[in-house]
Amino acid sequence: MAKRASRLESSDSQGERTGTGVVAGAEHRIEEFAEDLGRLLGTARAKAEGWIGQRQTVAKHLEEIRDTAAELLKKIGGGGWVSSRGATDGDGVRRPGRPRKAAVTEVPAVATPEPKKKRTMSAAARQAISNAQKARWAKQKRARKVE
Repeated sequence: MAKRASRLESSDSQGERTGTGVVAGAEHRIEEFAEDLGRLLGTARAKAEGWIGQRQTVAKHLEEIRDTAAELLKKIGGGGWVSSRGATDGDGVRRPGRPRKAAVTEVPAVATPEPKKKRTMSAAARQAISNAQKARWAKQKRARKVE
């Protein structure tokens, strides 16, 4: 026990016996951990910012390619976009071709059939079936006893 107490207590420059050695060691380890954590988080943040920058660069590059392709199509007579209203030459004037489709009206594809009517039995029919089944079981039971 005396050895443990002497390790826990250390004497500082003024000769006082305190546990500052253990506390200082713990503080040092905590500071090292905090530095490592800060370094790790800084690295992660830098990588994330780099990836975001790359994404923005790629998006700008794709927009430039799209714009260039649209300009080239316009120059060679492609006319630009084909609208949902029909083929145009880019000037908005409809050219000869198929007639426009009629306005779409909502018509159900198949009328839903009415559910089948549940078949019901009369009480007399149920009783007749019950009696027939009981007779069948009795016959089977008699046949087993004979064997």
